[in-house]
Amino acid sequence: MSKPRSQSPVIPWIGGTLIWAYMSLLAHTMRWRVEGIDHMRILWGSPQGWVAATWHSRILLMPFAQIKMRPKWPKPPHPATLMVSPSKDGEFTKRAGTWLGLHIIRGSSSGRSDKSKRGVSAARESMEVMKKGGCIVMTIDGPKGPREIVGIGTIKLAQQMGVPILIYGLSANAKRLDTWDRLLWPRPFARGAVVIPEPIPTSKSMDSEELRLRVENALKEATARADELAGLAPDTVPAPAPAPVAAPQPGAKPEAEPALEHRGT
Repeated sequence: MSKPRSQSPVIPWIGGTLIWAYMSLLAHTMRWRVEGIDHMRILWGSPQGWVAATWHSRILLMPFAQIKMRPKWPKPPHPATLMVSPSKDGEFTKRAGTWLGLHIIRGSSSGRSDKSKRGVSAARESMEVMKKGGCIVMTIDGPKGPREIVGIGTIKLAQQMGVPILIYGLSANAKRLDTWDRLLWPRPFARGAVVIPEPIPTSKSMDSEELRLRVENALKEATARADELAGLAPDTVPAPAPAPVAAPQPGAKPEAEPALEHRGT
């Protein structure tokens, strides 16, 4: 019996190829305004590993540096690595990332202790990449949100390795789709913008929640600046409020800290 179309490897191959082609078209044709690109260039060729973080809604704009800047810069110690969800939808992103020349790691950001999500294995693979001086690129609120809320797993992963987090603020004069992340859908020749502030250092001694908030606020500020440069009007749909943390019940045992997991695309 033949596989259903949804399970056929041909569909993700075609879909991922089309996504790559569209992202490449955008990178080459959009009218870009760029601020702070030297912060990325310095890290790109350095022997130190690092994390590049942006919002999931800007995923179609992510390849700007890979397509436009990488050919002009020295070859990095390790190819840039993209974190991709192990879900079926992640197969499309995997194919697009492969066409872009990215190293791919399949991992999850769900925060659940589901071993099929490969959270622990993906964290180990990420650490090996950063040990070699590579960059881990991730949508830091993906793959399913909450929208524009930085996950603690990414922060702890960076702290474990003591690597900086590079904020990758992206925007375009584009339509917002009615998806959980309010995905930007730019057209060729639209105005686009990239804003990259100074990298945020990390260490094991830092308070993880304070660092998480610092990264979240920095990414929101950089994205707002990119929106301004690109001429993108403010979103009329507010981001959902973070879920309240339940107070522990008297006599209840504290939950064990989850294994390092981080955000896949």
